[in-house]
Amino acid sequence: MSMTEEKKQGSYFLLSTETKEKIKVAANENHTSQANAIALMVDAYFESREEEYVLFKQTISDLLDEKLDFIKEKMNRIQVASNVIDRDTKIILEFMNHYYLVNKFKNLITTEEFKTKGMEQAEELVQKRIHKQRQKKLDYEQQKELKQQAQSESRE
Repeated sequence: MSMTEEKKQGSYFLLSTETKEKIKVAANENHTSQANAIALMVDAYFESREEEYVLFKQTISDLLDEKLDFIKEKMNRIQVASNVIDRDTKIILEFMNHYYLVNKFKNLITTEEFKTKGMEQAEELVQKRIHKQRQKKLDYEQQKELKQQAQSESRE
């Protein structure tokens, strides 16, 4: 049903002079009656409201996608590192099994029972590497933070 075919009912509203003038201007610009101008304005209001909702929803969706992309990238890096570690560990286990069989060892002497000088050196080396990597990461994060502070200060 078009607007002219719809059954219309009369309504009585108390409006300010300013609002009445706006209705007259809208009616003149659209070459229609004041009643139709009001109907057009109400329709436009609801269309606009729906568009704002869609825009709001799209903005939230875009922000979530952006954050999820960052998390996916980090998870992918972790997965790659985990795969490398898993592969290397399996290789070492195969070498250790071979070594154990070739030398016909009867028992396993754990590092809790006896720690060789070589094992102590290896632990120290690994600890130094871990410390060095941690320090690099802290330095990088500190530089990143300083850069962000400088950018936020330059915006102000």
